[in-house]
This record gives sequence, structure tokens and C-alpha cells, in this order.
Amino acid sequence: MQSSHVPFGAALALCLATASCAAPSHDSQVASPAPEPEIEEPLSLSVDALDVRHGSLRIEATMKDGSADVSMWLGQECQPHEVGHGIATRSGFAWSLSRDEIARAIECGLVVRVHAVDADGHRVRRTADLPVSVAIEADGAEQVRLFRQVSEGTSMKLTFLGTANARRLHVAGTVIGVEAEEYVGRLPRGSFASTFVVGNDDLARSMLGRRHISLLGEHFLATISVGAMTLDVSEPAPEPEPVVVESSSEG
Repeated sequence: MQSSHVPFGAALALCLATASCAAPSHDSQVASPAPEPEIEEPLSLSVDALDVRHGSLRIEATMKDGSADVSMWLGQECQPHEVGHGIATRSGFAWSLSRDEIARAIECGLVVRVHAVDADGHRVRRTADLPVSVAIEADGAEQVRLFRQVSEGTSMKLTFLGTANARRLHVAGTVIGVEAEEYVGRLPRGSFASTFVVGNDDLARSMLGRRHISLLGEHFLATISVGAMTLDVSEPAPEPEPVVVESSSEG
């Protein structure tokens, strides 16, 4: 049996004549255009309310020229990290932060970002910075007062003045020992200074549960401010709704 042999030139001509071997056209080599970069713009935002619900801090805010595509991030002092969850419309949002997220926000602040399309059809990203701070308020304290409060990133250094030396500070169930340092400066007659370093996580737990910070039998409360709004801790925390378990009987 004799085999047939097809010359190479003829095989190449046949291949180029078919669609599978045809050289790519000019149109298929043109890459699709890159998406237009977002235009960076400031976001006009105001915090309207702060509340504690289900063990989280709820932030309600109003936006001008906002969008339902909202995200919240830790501020520039921290590594970029998205925090919280919630619902949003073009004009506002309600966002909830957990205890751990609040502790990080105390250290770094918050950033709100929205993605939208402007009147000319351009993609825009609007951003607003939200400062976050903690304050310690007296809750009937008379013999002890907060003398100084200094943020140290992941913690807060609190100096109290009292009528006696204090060795332990109670913060929402955590016992914190006094710092081994002497206060430098002039104190009122009969006053003693005691300094404690309290972690942001303990402050967040105290604030969310409205649990006392106690020293020498005197009580204080931690509150938080986001933007220009401060959480009201003057009222007791609402009691959780009882869980009703329905049981069925057979027979």
C-alpha cells in the first residue's frame, strides 16, 4: 500500500484557508479600553445619632450627594480594613460596629466611602473622615475625679485624684493595677494621684454595657464620640428582650 505525501506548502495554504488556522484579525488584537478611574471627591456627612443595640454601637448619619454603595474603614493610622455592617440609601446610612471594631476605631478613627455616578456620568468616590474619641464621665463621684486623660494608641492613660492612694481600677469586670510612677507636679492639699493604663477593648466593653469604671468606691462611665455626636450614657442600658420559647405538648 502506497502512502500519499502532501507537500508542506500545500498544507500551509490549506490551513490558512480555514477559520481555525486563520491569523487573528486586527479587531481581535485591540484590547478593550480600561475602565475610567474614579474621581476623588469629599463627602459631606453628619452623624445624627449614636446608640447601643444588641451589643453593638449603631451610627446613624446623613449624607449629601451620597450613595447606597457605602463602606466604612479604619482610619489612616491603621492598616486598611473594612469594618461594620448596615444599610444605606443615597441620603444616609445606619451602621453597626462590634466591640473589637470600636476598640480599633478609638485608635485610628473611621473613614466612610461611597461610590456613585455624577450628573455627567463619571464614576466618583466620595470620602469623609470621622474622628472617634473616648471620654470618662463621673457618675456620682465626689471624692475622686479624673485629672488627666491621654490616648496612647491601643490604650488610654487615666490619672485620677483622690483622698487616698488607689491601687486598683475596676473597668467592666477587669481589674487594672496602678502604674509604678509618681506624678510630677503640684497637687491640691490632701490629694493623691493614681495613674492607670486602660486598653481600648476594656473601654469599649464598659461603654457598650454601660458598666462602671470604679475607683475607691466612686464610679465613672465611658462614653464615645463619633464626628460631632456623643453617645448619651446617662440613662441605663435597655434590658434585652426576653426570649420566649414555645413548647408543644403531645397527646
